[in-house]
Parts: sequence; structure tokens; C-alpha cells
Amino acid sequence: MIPALRQQFNANFTPEKYQTFLKLMEERCGTPVKFQLSETPCFFPKPLLDQMSQYGEELIRQLGGLEYRKGSFDAIPPDFNVPREAPHPMFIQVDFGLVRDKAGKLQPKLVELQGFPSLYAYQAMLSQTYMEVFELDENLKYLLGGLDWEGYKKLLRRAVVGDQDPQNVILMEIDPQQQKTLPDFVLTEKLLGIPTVSITDIEKRGNELFYESDGKRIPIRRIYNRAIVDELVRKNLKLSFSFTDELNVEWAGHPNWYFRMSKFSLPYLQHECVPETSFLDRVEPKIWRTSPKRNARSTFCRSECSSSR
Repeated sequence: MIPALRQQFNANFTPEKYQTFLKLMEERCGTPVKFQLSETPCFFPKPLLDQMSQYGEELIRQLGGLEYRKGSFDAIPPDFNVPREAPHPMFIQVDFGLVRDKAGKLQPKLVELQGFPSLYAYQAMLSQTYMEVFELDENLKYLLGGLDWEGYKKLLRRAVVGDQDPQNVILMEIDPQQQKTLPDFVLTEKLLGIPTVSITDIEKRGNELFYESDGKRIPIRRIYNRAIVDELVRKNLKLSFSFTDELNVEWAGHPNWYFRMSKFSLPYLQHECVPETSFLDRVEPKIWRTSPKRNARSTFCRSECSSSR
């Protein structure tokens, strides 16, 4: 993205440095990283990052109205409608693809807007390790909003742990030891001092949830939810609790926002970075009649709009 930085990186790259990078990432994660790590970071110009940040904020603000709140309620499956929904999502990812306009300038285009946590511990560590192993310019930044590493850790702790004792806060996932995102879970444990607990190992007593550690039953007061409902349904897992139960827990990232945003928001967004999108069940079909010489089946319906779900 920035030719001078790219040329400098390529000139100093060696296979040995890359192997050192891989080894250090595995050591820091405390577990093998079971997906490909790029041999190079991307060097984005700050104006482009600022543009994406601005677009993300503009898109998020479009979803704050009463109309959207009412409409997105139907996106929440009844069996996974968690009580005491937070008025705002705690975590939002806005994913962009980059395309060139007619003048050849890079422009962000929305791929997905997601109301769910991402690899917050892993991504920061990955960037820091690139900086160290490849001896990148210390003036290069991998955090936005003026944050440094200490400020980022403090913000992440406030979001995930809140005012609770870390031993009473869990990262909840489905069979976490088998997830490719395990490196992020382990780094989160190291960073915040919270345990990772499989959703199937949680015990319910009354309206309280517990996990076991060293033979002791530990109460759960806050859940950093990383479990995807689609996987729960697909695996038909049996849990000791229901998402619809009135539980004495706080949610670090209320689960309802996964459905309200990730699965529903695209047709509500009006922006230069968003393609025109509609729900298929709300689109008037168009009739296209082809020439009988080209196709004996001369009439069919088609939709020129994509579906967001």
C-alpha cells in the first residue's frame, strides 16, 4: 500500500526472519497457530485508515434509530433471545474490501458489519511481533484512536472484565481446544487473567452459573461470549442452561446484537461504500422474456437484489 515501506520490507526480508516470527508467535500464544500467517504485514496509509474509521462510524450511527430496533427484533431466534438486552452493542467490527475507482484511487467497500467480538488479543500481539522481528519503524502504528499498547489493554480489560473479579469472568466458547482461534483465547487468558470455558462444561444451579477449576466450583458473574449460535445448532449440543433463562450474569457483548447486526443490518445501510441491498422477500420480481430461438423456456423470474440472510 505504501511503496517505500514495501520496498524496504522486501529488501530486508529473509526466510530465517519469517521462521523466527512463526516460532515467536507460537511461544507467545502458548499453542500452535493452525492457520497460515502472512509473510508480510500490510502498510496502509493513515488517510485510508481514517476514511475507513469514519465510514464505520457513519454506518453504525445509521442503525441507532427506533425503526431499526423494531425491525431487527425479528432477526433474533426465539430460542436465543437473551433477557436484559444491552441498549448498545459492546463490540462491533466493520469489515471493508478495497477497490480502485475510475481514477485508480483505493476506496473502501463494506463486506460485513458484525456485532460480535473479534481476535482482540491475537491481532494486537501479531502486529507487535511483526514490529519486533522485522525491525519495523517505531513510528508505525497498529492501533487506532491514539491508543498505545497499555491504553489498549486497559480498554479491553474494562470491556471484558468490567468491575468483576477476573476469576468470575469467563471466555465462553464451544469446545475451545478444537477451535482455530484458540491462540486468541490463550492470549486473552494471559492478558486479562480470565479462564476459557467450554459452554458444555458450565453448570446451572437456580439462576446461577458455575465452572469448575482445580476441583472447585467457581461462580460465573460475567461472560465474554465467543460462542456462535449457528455452531450450537449444527452440533445439537445439550446445555445445562438456556439462553432465554433469567440468569444472574452480565454479558460482555450481549448475544442479541450478533443477530441484530451481523445477520440483519445490510439492507438498512445507505452509504457510498455499501451496495444497494434488499431482503428478497420484499422485492418485486422482474420478468425477463428471452427469445424462443435461444431458450425454449421463455419466461423466468429473477431478482436483481441480494439477500442479507
